[in-house]
Amino acid sequence: MTPPTPVGYLDFFILEASDYVEQLDAVLLRAGSAAPDSEALQRVGRALRGSATMAKLSSFSELAAGIERVGRSLREGALQWDMSLKGALVSAVDDCKVLLHSLRSWGDADEQRARGRIDELTRYAPVRGLTPLSSPSVHSHDGFIANEAANIGAGLELLATRPGDRDAAVNVLRRVRALRGIASIRDYSSLADVLEAAERAAQPLEVGVQSLGAERIAVLAAAATVLRGLAASIRTGVETEAASKDMSRFAAALETMQERETDADRVVPIAELFYSDGGPTIVERSAHPPTTPTERFGLEVVSQAEHLRRLVGEARSALDAPAQERVRRDLRQALRALRLAAESFGEQDTAFFIASHLDSVVRLDGAALTALEEVATLLSHPTLSQSDVGQRVDALRVSRTSSMTPIASVPAVAQPGAAPEERLAPAAARVAVEAASAVFTSTGRTELLDAGIDRLGALERTPLAAPAPMVEQPPVPIEKLLYRGRSAIERCVELRDEMKLSGGPVDSLALDELFALLDLALTT
Repeated sequence: MTPPTPVGYLDFFILEASDYVEQLDAVLLRAGSAAPDSEALQRVGRALRGSATMAKLSSFSELAAGIERVGRSLREGALQWDMSLKGALVSAVDDCKVLLHSLRSWGDADEQRARGRIDELTRYAPVRGLTPLSSPSVHSHDGFIANEAANIGAGLELLATRPGDRDAAVNVLRRVRALRGIASIRDYSSLADVLEAAERAAQPLEVGVQSLGAERIAVLAAAATVLRGLAASIRTGVETEAASKDMSRFAAALETMQERETDADRVVPIAELFYSDGGPTIVERSAHPPTTPTERFGLEVVSQAEHLRRLVGEARSALDAPAQERVRRDLRQALRALRLAAESFGEQDTAFFIASHLDSVVRLDGAALTALEEVATLLSHPTLSQSDVGQRVDALRVSRTSSMTPIASVPAVAQPGAAPEERLAPAAARVAVEAASAVFTSTGRTELLDAGIDRLGALERTPLAAPAPMVEQPPVPIEKLLYRGRSAIERCVELRDEMKLSGGPVDSLALDELFALLDLALTT
């Protein structure tokens, strides 16, 4: 054996390898006296070998490699199945079970047992030379993804039982991030979302948190179950009913964790810190506060409103069930955070509007999404007054329709005495707001396009100011732009001082300029 493996890694390997050994046992059991599934034998043996190699358990890795070689030889037809080979494989798998129990107290007897099985398997399937780089890989992409998902699931399950084990968290997070780095995981239903949630749940252990909370432990346990189901679905190509139930439990656990995180980030109004007995609550009031609570609310929610607009776009383009479930989760969390922010700053109208539309937005109702997008567009412009936002929210709350009414209160004309550029800015801001908040139905696109066409050439027909005459200037001779006489000498002095200050070798370009200036100094 190689040097002792750290306890966290050893526990992770035992949990992971136990699953692989059970899979090998099941392959041999299903085959009976006939030849087993050689591809499955090779695939599981390779996964067991890779896990043992990462745990730095050389003897166990060689034993798994022997099982893998037997599976490859059977698949390629280089080895024929008989009862003696069956006995060797069954004994090797049984010894794997025994050796797993002896890993924490490995001794000479365990090493001899492993070596005996390695030698026996080598007689049936000798070790080959190095495989040429040009030969194709026999390990399919789907098989790799399935094995990694199952391995990560085993690690998350271990971490859920040991929520304070930082070594186990670092180990499993490394594998999670490696798998998330593969672009093709987006092709597998819900895999990327589960990995992302698992990373968020386990990440606090990396930054020094002593132990994970109950909500994060629930997410890890649910993610482990989902990943095992996804791995089985990838291998078989069939999604079971149990997988859907596991995904629902995972979504509920993730939502609970997100709600807890949102509550932790809530801004508490200072009024809540006083007694509610009607007594004085203000110790000292600033005579000239830099901003009002309404202005601070407008600045605070700009980023949240932009995020909400992006989620509305994703909700409209989500077609399959996993994508819709993910965007529902994100919308629910974003709306909850925005509502808490509105309540914290006393914007009760906005908070009430969000709360009244929460259920319909989570159902991805088109009218509710349109109304929410309009409010998010208004909130993403901090220059608009909150009275305008409040009036629009009131109108939407009363109508509860998706129709878009003009924003009449946004000023579009500046004072006559302003400069042309200053007068143009409010009009440009109005066009930007209208374009961002318009309802892009087929009718809306046509009206917006017609309005844009009508504005073409408007400045030529009605200029913002009277044209100022431009007097044509005579051309300037290039000789007037050159140094002459004393000015050339003064420039030579400047170059000399720069060369002294540099202290290094003189640049050839600087010397060329200096010599040219000397010639120009002779010209009057």
